[in-house]
Amino acid sequence: MRKFTILAVALAVALIIVFNIHGWLVLRSTSRVLEKEIGDRLQSIGTTLALQLAGRHPDPAVLPVLDAVMRSSDLFNLFIVDEDLTLLADARDPAQVGTKNPALELDAAEILAALAGAPARSRLYAAGDYFLKTVYVPIADSLGLPAAVLGVEADARAFAALRAFRNSQLLISALSLLAIIAIIAVSLGLARYALRVERAASRANTLALMGQLSGALAHEIRNPLAIIRAAAERVRIRYDAAEDQTIGYIIEEVDRLNNILANYLSLGSARPDSIEPVEPGPLGAEVLATVQPETRRLGITVENALADMPPVIVNRLALRQALLNLVLNAIQAQPGGGLLRLSGEAVGQGRQRRVLLRVTDHGPGIPPADLKRIFAPFYTTKEKGSGLGLFVVRRIVEEHGGKVSATSAPGRGTTIELNLPAS
Repeated sequence: MRKFTILAVALAVALIIVFNIHGWLVLRSTSRVLEKEIGDRLQSIGTTLALQLAGRHPDPAVLPVLDAVMRSSDLFNLFIVDEDLTLLADARDPAQVGTKNPALELDAAEILAALAGAPARSRLYAAGDYFLKTVYVPIADSLGLPAAVLGVEADARAFAALRAFRNSQLLISALSLLAIIAIIAVSLGLARYALRVERAASRANTLALMGQLSGALAHEIRNPLAIIRAAAERVRIRYDAAEDQTIGYIIEEVDRLNNILANYLSLGSARPDSIEPVEPGPLGAEVLATVQPETRRLGITVENALADMPPVIVNRLALRQALLNLVLNAIQAQPGGGLLRLSGEAVGQGRQRRVLLRVTDHGPGIPPADLKRIFAPFYTTKEKGSGLGLFVVRRIVEEHGGKVSATSAPGRGTTIELNLPAS
């Protein structure tokens, strides 16, 4: 579908471009045809008039003749010039007679050709919407030799159709450019929308697959967990160990594993229940206490800077699971010792107030190529990793109206930030 869209857009843009190129080619061809027709007309008028003026061009009486022909033929000007480019007569501006018109120097070659006895045409001069073309015809003296040159000049009025055609083509080109921009903009918008839909569908398929896998394994996992919990309860009762912290941890971890299993079973389903204000400080301390034996064994320094953080509106067990997943990842990233730090920051005011919870390690960091994919399901760089830990973190945070992000640099550690609504 994406390839078809790209091809359709490319074809539409190509057709618009081809249409515009064709229009300009037609304009160019039409200009040449019109220029030739006007040149033929001017030369015909000039040849006829030159015959009438033969042998009498210095005579002042020719000026009324020039003026009459100029008006009747709807010309811009009729003038007579000698070999020195001096005006001998000028129907439009008689006061210029006896002077040299600098503009005639542009057509010096054509004037010399006419003095040699052959009519010549200037090129078509264009300046914006204005066009000018002149035909030069030799005027013979009493001996029949070229003695002066008659200039027959047509202005923009003769090229009105050409000017209108060119303006229309400019308008079409401008509209075509806007159409191309609109097509590309709409196509990009549709492509982004299609990509979002594709990603959503992919995520839905992934969640459905995870649900199927979790459902198949649920029975096999829950039965042993139930046995372990029941055994721990019996030990607590039998030895009157209600205050025994180790047995309490066993029962608590079994409950946590049950919750994890339920979490996997409900991936992509409803939002969490039992949302309440939860203080990050005590919860962080509880998570760190759970992993204390492992951090001591590996020589990892632990810091908890969440004590002054305001409460967040979350499901307590869900946030505990998210923090524990991040803490375990941080520990696994530092098998030779390092630093594990929980920190936070309150930002915003009123209903916009948020709490940023951060879990930082001093491990090897995450390569930039992997950083964008670490929250995707089943993505892992660990040999025995499931690829679900950070995905579950993202899901938990997003279900509570939050966002999760990661910053990392190779050799400088990693920080995962949870952005959650404050109480």
